[in-house]
Amino acid sequence: MTQPRFVALALVLVSLFAATPRIAGAAEELTLLATVTRVVNVPMIVGLRLLEKEDGVKVTVRDLRTPEAVMLAVIEGQGQVGTGFAPFYPAIEKGAPVRGVLELSRPEFVVMAKKEIGSVKALHGVRLASHSPKATVQSLLEYFLKTQHAGVQPNVVFIPEGSPARAEALLRGAVDAAAFDLTAAQVVNERAPGKFHILVDFTDQPVSSSTLVVNADFARKKPALVQKLVRRLLQSYREGARDPKFWVRERGETLKEIDDAKLEGQLRALVKIFDLNGGLERMKGPGAVQNLSFQVTTGNLSAPVSKWKPEQFFEAAPLEAVLKDVGRR
Repeated sequence: MTQPRFVALALVLVSLFAATPRIAGAAEELTLLATVTRVVNVPMIVGLRLLEKEDGVKVTVRDLRTPEAVMLAVIEGQGQVGTGFAPFYPAIEKGAPVRGVLELSRPEFVVMAKKEIGSVKALHGVRLASHSPKATVQSLLEYFLKTQHAGVQPNVVFIPEGSPARAEALLRGAVDAAAFDLTAAQVVNERAPGKFHILVDFTDQPVSSSTLVVNADFARKKPALVQKLVRRLLQSYREGARDPKFWVRERGETLKEIDDAKLEGQLRALVKIFDLNGGLERMKGPGAVQNLSFQVTTGNLSAPVSKWKPEQFFEAAPLEAVLKDVGRR
């Protein structure tokens, strides 16, 4: 082949490659199943938005009515990941193919009551709103009363529609006390100052309230995606804990009905329940045993606690890999 013909052919080939559009690989997709979106979920939502923006993963969030429904849907593969509350533990005991990979929060709940109810003892027999029989807040309430106030038995009314619904029930007088999150407590104080007070505060309990739960088959097939997810959620927690305005700015359309300044104040009150190391100390070692002991005491797991191992419930490897890279706080 002469040099002019070779050059001409090369130019044709370059032109063909330049004119042919590149076929992009299909974007990774992730469906997260959760219960009613609340202020406490904003840091998680921001982490999911970071996953979309920084890693190109298409994320869909589906809200289901109860924690039990979320757990069943993750087990069935309707979504690869979900928010795991108290039903996560008995599901594992029954052989469910799911594992916790990150602590989403420690308890954010309080019991608020009419000012006339001046002590925990006075809760006996009164109408108290809680979420559902196996919800984390109900487990905390039962554990607290059983271990510190034996004999006190409120008349529990279950309202599973979320903390805002239980706050409304308290404000309109449908119940005399209610167990809900810190954000709902702020709303009650703002709307009816001086009429109600926090009787019990669960936020200092060293147990996990909610956990990021993954379908085991998905985790086995997509370990890199699980690690990306853990990384972005941890990034959100750390940046927002430093300045809650970050969560407000990056929340997208989530809870846009709440004024920015008000949302910032509500998130600032919640910073203390987000672990900047992802709750690793409650997924391994003595902290994990205490986590499981709480579940046994409240009846979510069968006794004795000694028969349970943390690795039956938690897969710490993705979080440990992220912490090795970004460091611990």
